[in-house]
Amino acid sequence: MIRGARRLVAAASALVALAGLVWTAPQAPASTSPTVGCGAAAQSVITTDYETSARDIYAGELASPEVSADLRHVTSSTALASALASGSQALVHAATHKIVYTPLWHIVRLRVLSSSGQVLADVGGPYILAPVRGQIRYHGTVVGSFVMSVQDDSGYEKLVTRFTAVPIEIYRSGAPLMGIGFPRAEVPASVPADGTPITVGGVQSVSVSYSVLAFPTGTDGVLLAIPAATAASAAASCAEVNAETYGEISVHLAALLDLRSAAKFYVSFDHEFTTDSLTFVRSGARQLASSDGLAGPASIPDRGSVTYDGQSWLAYSFRAKHHVQVCLLFPDTAPSTGTTGATGTSGPSGPSGATASS
Repeated sequence: MIRGARRLVAAASALVALAGLVWTAPQAPASTSPTVGCGAAAQSVITTDYETSARDIYAGELASPEVSADLRHVTSSTALASALASGSQALVHAATHKIVYTPLWHIVRLRVLSSSGQVLADVGGPYILAPVRGQIRYHGTVVGSFVMSVQDDSGYEKLVTRFTAVPIEIYRSGAPLMGIGFPRAEVPASVPADGTPITVGGVQSVSVSYSVLAFPTGTDGVLLAIPAATAASAAASCAEVNAETYGEISVHLAALLDLRSAAKFYVSFDHEFTTDSLTFVRSGARQLASSDGLAGPASIPDRGSVTYDGQSWLAYSFRAKHHVQVCLLFPDTAPSTGTTGATGTSGPSGPSGATASS
């Protein structure tokens, strides 16, 4: 899950001007030991890795410590509770407006209903996803309910492209809303079947789609343009394809930060996307940060196999600005593939995760 992604994005945005990667282009995956090529399964590995990352970002919009904090902003508002108890729609609207537009809070839309289900206020943007529901009490008595969201469609799209560089489009009622990374002329008029070859900006890709909850009800369709597997991918082992894919995502995450001052933050950030890898950030002979404070191997190749702590790992390394080296180790085992997760249900007791806000 992308736990605390909103906090991560806020810090990343502040540091992005200081970042700038100088890294070598990814080489074809290679291993020092004989491997069996991933073959046709390479596309499934690549698709699953990118889709899992995008789905986890969405899951974070439904539930997390940050979402819980925003829920408390609503449920603890005495102004809103007393307005509902009074039955004054004007007071309810005023209290709702104040909550949505309080600086530093991240509620993008809030719909408040009476105890009988009548909509008394609906404040916020037009295209919203990941609704979360709750009740409002006044002196222990339920006086109304609400539907809240911390993310809009555009914000979710920006997070996905910022963290993964994968083009994304959201569809409402079967029609595209606002592609990011899709040239307007290349946005499919409707969601294509999964695995359909598509070209985005001259890049060969394949489609994958899933549904997310729309506000206040219904679903939106999400289309991702996943990089197409290459001959090199098919020749590599599935474990190597997995390492290459998540390694490229890590490059995009590192590009948001100045790793000299945010190395520990980056390691935590990176593990939100790939929990079974090990991350080491080094500047010359000095290690700036690492997974669980591990020392790691003395030397890690840019690509290939390395043995550490009695286990075989696949390496993916790249150099960032100011001579900072990022070294990632992935288990040298074939990853599982296939669709992960589901749209889920919203609500305070819904899926756990984290919030993310653009």
